[in-house]
Amino acid sequence: MSICKFMKYQKEEIIMKRLLVLLFICVVYFGTIPTIHANSSNYRIFLDGKIVTLQSAPRMESNTLMIPAVPLLKKLGYTAAVDPDISDRVTITNSNNTITFVVGDKNMYINGKEIRMPVRSKSYNGVTYLPLRAISQAIGRPFGSNATEQYAWIGVAPNKNQNTPPELQGKDFRNAVWGMTVQQIKRSETLPLINAVTELDDYGMSNMYYTYLDYKGEYNGYKAVYTYILSGNNKNSTKLIDGQILFPEKFSNMQNYIDRFFKISSKMQLAYGKPVEKERPRGRDQSKWAEDLSLGNLSLTDYYNVGRNSYYIRLYKSMNSEYPQLDILVSQR
Repeated sequence: MSICKFMKYQKEEIIMKRLLVLLFICVVYFGTIPTIHANSSNYRIFLDGKIVTLQSAPRMESNTLMIPAVPLLKKLGYTAAVDPDISDRVTITNSNNTITFVVGDKNMYINGKEIRMPVRSKSYNGVTYLPLRAISQAIGRPFGSNATEQYAWIGVAPNKNQNTPPELQGKDFRNAVWGMTVQQIKRSETLPLINAVTELDDYGMSNMYYTYLDYKGEYNGYKAVYTYILSGNNKNSTKLIDGQILFPEKFSNMQNYIDRFFKISSKMQLAYGKPVEKERPRGRDQSKWAEDLSLGNLSLTDYYNVGRNSYYIRLYKSMNSEYPQLDILVSQR
């Protein structure tokens, strides 16, 4: 076995050691959030002619396109605050405008003037959504959408000849600066931090410390935990070496895991190109894969290379685990 592969497997063992703790965190932070039924959307969002990547996917609610309001408006210089005296009241401001609304209501107030939204503002997995039209009214900018091409815009419409490749909705560590410190990550990351731990490698291979920063978010409409993995000889100065995107949702039907693996990988293929390598069971009928997965005898992996980063999405089940694990590991090539 090569040194690179050995190090890869060692890192996987270290990540696996955390799985039970991380699953508990997922239950606490995802299991207590009420599910609101709405379809996640593949719409790409343009702001003044340029595509923007949002950490949470747009959604369709009663044929109305809903946009993550705060992340989008922050790109225009707005700041947001929650009213401590009135539950769920959000105020978003810049030097000229004050936008106020209560999550779950149809009314919005722009500099004190009431407007009626086509659908109620909603919160999906802790992210506040507003109708695209309402955001346009609030900031006084034109808007539009193209259902056929699956994109929407505010401000300046994108050029008709502009190449608009499908974008992954959610972070993928593509812009991660390898070697970042804990403090730098915490300053730059906007998702909610749900866990932070530093521990000594107890496999006897080195005196390395590992830090894990877990953030709650979404990836293509699916609940996800984003983990920054840092290491170093000094407990107080670990540096970013890897990323992990874990999908915590659990199913009783093993086929659901397999279907989700291929759905997510197909999205990755649209954004990254074809996988450079695939791992599939040989000589085994695909109709038997769900049974094999339940027994811990199935592993699916797709590898992608994007610039200086390597991504591999994998689905597998350890013999001692009750449920399979679906995640994406990200590292520097």
